[in-house]
Amino acid sequence: VQDRETALDFIAKRGANSGTKDRRLKFARDIMQREFLPHISQKEGQDTRKAYFFGYMIHRLLQCVLGRRVEDDRDHFGKKRLDLAGPLIANLFRILFLKLTKDVYKYLQRCVENNQDFNVQMAVKASIITNGLKYSLATGNWGDQKKAASAKAGVSQVLNRYTYASTLSHLRRTNTPVG
Repeated sequence: VQDRETALDFIAKRGANSGTKDRRLKFARDIMQREFLPHISQKEGQDTRKAYFFGYMIHRLLQCVLGRRVEDDRDHFGKKRLDLAGPLIANLFRILFLKLTKDVYKYLQRCVENNQDFNVQMAVKASIITNGLKYSLATGNWGDQKKAASAKAGVSQVLNRYTYASTLSHLRRTNTPVG
């Protein structure tokens, strides 16, 4: 890869979003900004920090391959990621808000095509966010109802209060995903 634009186009061609080259490049930049190493930063202009950390990861991998370093213990609790309540609900709200904005956009498009007046009360359905939050908290399936296959299961559960010991056991339980 000779330059940044070629690399971004290479990434974008493997995504689901196809179209003009400008749209593909915007799609790839968005992926690199939001999805690739999101714990470092999701702001623009943080490419150097992400590149440095990616190089560090490759350096550690090569050290393991060459036998200069022992592999990390993946079962060590210090290396586990905790999905806490705040970021989980924030991510769920982000997904639901994007769904709401898409629905408003579709309604606005229909109004323009049919030469109708735009009614904000008809366009913004507050029940999308409300029902999405209720569904996720009630069932424990974290994500969109229609995309149940990609949703995280068992995120919220009713706390077991049979005995004091079972309550403590339930509170300390962690979920280790396979893979």
